[in-house]
Order: sequence, then C-alpha cells, then structure tokens
Amino acid sequence: PGGLTAVTTADGRFTAMMPHPERVFRNIQLSWTDQDRDAFSPWMQLWENARKWVR
Repeated sequence: PGGLTAVTTADGRFTAMMPHPERVFRNIQLSWTDQDRDAFSPWMQLWENARKWVR
C-alpha cells in the first residue's frame, strides 16, 4: 500500500530496500536496461558512497 519500497530505523542505522541493491549492482542483473550490459548499474553508487563513508 502506498508504494513503500524502503524502511529505516529512526537512528538511521538499519535500512531495508526493495529491490535488493546487492543483487543488481551490474547492468546485466537488471530486468531491463538500455545501458552497457557489462557496466555497473546505477545501484553501484550506493556501495561507492558506503565505502567513502566507512573510510
């Protein structure tokens, strides 16, 4: 209901998302794309940002 696709805790320490970004980090894993199928998908930016934040 309402198109809910993600939830997070009040303190932001846990987030659950659909679709699962860990399953679609390459374009070949997407159900449809007009981009290079061998390249990273836009979801890869989530992991790059996480890596920068942890450093």
